[in-house]
Amino acid sequence: MSKLLTAVLVSTLALALSAAPASAHKRERPQPNYVYTATIDCGRGPVTVVSEEDLYAPLVDQKRHRVYYPIAWDVTAGGMTIKDEKPGVPRLLKRLAKTCSYTDGVATGTVTVLAAPGLGRHSN
Repeated sequence: MSKLLTAVLVSTLALALSAAPASAHKRERPQPNYVYTATIDCGRGPVTVVSEEDLYAPLVDQKRHRVYYPIAWDVTAGGMTIKDEKPGVPRLLKRLAKTCSYTDGVATGTVTVLAAPGLGRHSN
């Protein structure tokens, strides 16, 4: 029962974080401009993900069609350390988040994510 509740909460958050404002006119969505390729490991082996420029843009596993939503970063790149947490994330969802290792060839450290299994393509 708790796994079902967890899946529902994570899916609800994923939809809330990625929901765009409703519009009276349907517009064609621009294709994501993936500029970063990285490897994360959340405890089940390395996963290659792509993401856009924004620090909190979804990390997309194109092979398995999974989306990971970053809520915190602790990485070092070129002698600089970036420690940041997304504001407004409810405490309950923080408890459901996973801390994963992260490397993209330049930055190395950890990223804390909410995983949205089985959602397929994401929307911004």
